[in-house]
Amino acid sequence: MLALDAMVDLDLFICPRCGSRVRRERGAAGERWLCRGAGCALADQPFPVVSGVPALVDFEASVLDADRLRAVEGASEVRRSRSAGMLRRLLHPANTTAPANVARMQELLKSEVTDRRPRILVIGGGTVGDGLEGLYADPAVDLISFDVYASPVTQFVGDGHSIPLADGSVDGVIVQAVLEHVLEPTVVAGEIERVLRTGGLVYADTPFLQQVHEGPYDFTRFTDSGHRFLFRRFERIDSGPVAGAGTALRWSVDHFVRALTRSVPVGRVVSLAFFWLSWLDRFLDPKHSVDAASSVFFLGRKTGEPISGADIIDYYQGGM
Repeated sequence: MLALDAMVDLDLFICPRCGSRVRRERGAAGERWLCRGAGCALADQPFPVVSGVPALVDFEASVLDADRLRAVEGASEVRRSRSAGMLRRLLHPANTTAPANVARMQELLKSEVTDRRPRILVIGGGTVGDGLEGLYADPAVDLISFDVYASPVTQFVGDGHSIPLADGSVDGVIVQAVLEHVLEPTVVAGEIERVLRTGGLVYADTPFLQQVHEGPYDFTRFTDSGHRFLFRRFERIDSGPVAGAGTALRWSVDHFVRALTRSVPVGRVVSLAFFWLSWLDRFLDPKHSVDAASSVFFLGRKTGEPISGADIIDYYQGGM
């Protein structure tokens, strides 16, 4: 991963409100991070430092709260259970789509960026995403990772609606299982385009038919076509389902039982008996499965030339 000091030396950080560069000051009282912009309200108001990393957030325009973030030292407000992750890996088929696409992105960028290591940004990277272990372990890329909370694998806390990185400063962006948790996905997609260099790559996978998870921090779903149009200023390399109709059905069983019994644990236990539905995804017809997918992906290249409404109608990949 790219060290925080290296990011400062490269002058990558910008103010999430005015876009001016951010400076770091070190003194007897510790670190202070301030906007350099003349007249910006954040120029005299240091960004919080939590768990040793800056929270470069415009809190007036974010769901994040500065006082609450300081109070918990940047910890996640959503409980993240390691045991639940281990159980998931035991009962569900491995996500082969994400690692294949991310590996494809890595190889493309390594062949295209020859004067330095490719710089890849992970939005929502507070935990290592499903199938992204190889990316985090790759010494041939400069990895930048942030989330709305601090963790051992993040260099800063930020909000995807206003990414505190300079224009065109990264070669690739990965946003996995994140866009359902942001208030305005189109704004986040615009920010992804802004921080990417021309010709840079994006990989996104996002839920379509999934029930609410992470409670109050869950807002949006996308069909495959809707997801493609979200990234309409990108040339498509590949897209389609990540988890198919079998996984969507298993989620529905879980939540149906929750509603019937008024019990989350009972729903989870009953759904374990249907884990095999997810394994059936690999045998389903792709055209019909994309219309009933649990989640979808898009891999594309920044061009700045948007597709039209007619183009998105022609794009449809389903079985209707």
